[in-house]
Amino acid sequence: MRRWGATMAVAVTVSVAVTGLVTAANAQTAPTSPADALKRQLVENRGVTMSEVFTSREPGERTSYRQKTHAEFGKATVTATDVRDVASPDVPDDPPRFLTFKGRTYCQGWICPAPEGKTWVLLSEDEKTRPFLQSGGIDLADPDTLKAVLATTDIKRPGGTYDNTRTTLYQGTLTFSRLYKASAAFRAEHDGKPTGKYARTELSWRLWLGEDQLVRRVWTSWPERLGKRLISHVVDARLTGWGAKTDIAVPSADETAGPDDWKDSRS
Repeated sequence: MRRWGATMAVAVTVSVAVTGLVTAANAQTAPTSPADALKRQLVENRGVTMSEVFTSREPGERTSYRQKTHAEFGKATVTATDVRDVASPDVPDDPPRFLTFKGRTYCQGWICPAPEGKTWVLLSEDEKTRPFLQSGGIDLADPDTLKAVLATTDIKRPGGTYDNTRTTLYQGTLTFSRLYKASAAFRAEHDGKPTGKYARTELSWRLWLGEDQLVRRVWTSWPERLGKRLISHVVDARLTGWGAKTDIAVPSADETAGPDDWKDSRS
């Protein structure tokens, strides 16, 4: 089993001053739950943008980096993701970028240098590969996962304004064992089911849901023990632009190097 660490790594407001019949009709079409609201977003060529900050701490040391993810939806699923490391003093020049589609992942940047004349590397080709909109192991584009996580809520209170909408903050904890059952994204990060103390590791989570019941912010934290080292991981993510038109294109064969070409370019 592969252990999981920090590297895993259009709000429109309409004011209607008309009859009570119109108000009633609007109420009937409003999402009744976060899972219901999410289902309505999962349509072709629509998507969302997520910006994340990953931080790991241990005595005397702190590391941090940022990523931005554009996710494209299809019918009831995520069809593509475009994940980029954001340049910073802690990130080397030419930060990596990954395009993931069902069955394929493409890469560019310093960790996967392409040979001359190519701009992408086919990093992996595996029928098990699929794109996820995930943060801290929580599959944010799966209504059942969202429902399972919210079922562990301990605290609920006003959460401030994000992405131009007032939010409600939900907060709780769940074990890695329970998260493994709930989240396909978390399962994809593992070679097998978590066992022993690792399965009992607790993920602390916070979800900020807008007035439309869509997630606007996600905060997760969990400990990791490596020998005598105790590392604290935190991921803080903001989601904006739900429902935006999205078109993440598959790189053409002409601009893509195969796995063997990539290996040759690194030797």
